[in-house]
Amino acid sequence: MFDFKEIEAFVWITRLGSFRLAAQHLHLTQPSISERINKLETSLETRLLERTRRPVKPTPKGREFYRHAEGLLEARQKALSSVKLNAPFQGVLRLGVVETVAHSWLPDFLSALAHRFPELTLELEVDSSPGLAAMLTAGDIDLAFLMGPVTAENVLNRFLCHYTMGFVVSPTLGLNADNFSLRRLGHLPLISFARNSRPYHELGSLLHQMALDKVKLHCSSSLWTIVRMTLDGLGVGAIPPRIVAEEIRQGTLLSLPCELPELTFTACWPTHMENALAEGVCELAIEIARQDQDTHTALP
Repeated sequence: MFDFKEIEAFVWITRLGSFRLAAQHLHLTQPSISERINKLETSLETRLLERTRRPVKPTPKGREFYRHAEGLLEARQKALSSVKLNAPFQGVLRLGVVETVAHSWLPDFLSALAHRFPELTLELEVDSSPGLAAMLTAGDIDLAFLMGPVTAENVLNRFLCHYTMGFVVSPTLGLNADNFSLRRLGHLPLISFARNSRPYHELGSLLHQMALDKVKLHCSSSLWTIVRMTLDGLGVGAIPPRIVAEEIRQGTLLSLPCELPELTFTACWPTHMENALAEGVCELAIEIARQDQDTHTALP
């Protein structure tokens, strides 16, 4: 007779379309996953998965069994909850974040996460929003904090925080909040996020509307590189001033007026992720992000 471990393996292979991804998600080796499926198929005396296809798909019998398997797992979870066997969340959480989050409130969040969910082990990925969205839909991460939302099927989105965009500049360039306008840039370039990002496209659109197509628009996928180039006076940085709050306080960078829209960030996770865990982590992230925003509202 089969057990819940075998059912769980089958459900995750069907959801992710891969023995490898299911093994990663369940923190098992691929041979262990294969063994569980072999045992399950032997018990049922039927083939459940078509292994020659990529992604792996259930057979007609597999599709029929999948509906029952999901119901069994859901019933088990409800049964455990009904008798209040609410043990702390355990295992690995694969979290992806953009650099904007990593360079602002991420350290506070990680500290609070370790306190609230002490049994979790964290695997952290820092990448661009498009990169994280691709990793999320491929099943390589469980949860992402990115510039969203992600519109892929079977992905849930929840508002996380927003960042006010701004221009920041080294005082050595002679610009300040009283005399700055984009028309005064002259030969100075703007430096912003990667070419495939929303801020880059919005900035390019603004320059075009103002007939400033001759203004150079440098870009980088590395937020630290943008900050370094701006500190060195190589151009005007187009980033959220919050990211360089310390440099602004120290006077090594100045904040200038900006007409770009706010950046909206969302928490995104696949529908098959345990909802209580996803909501718990997101609630904590929203709380920490709000505290960070309140702390820096007075930033010039």
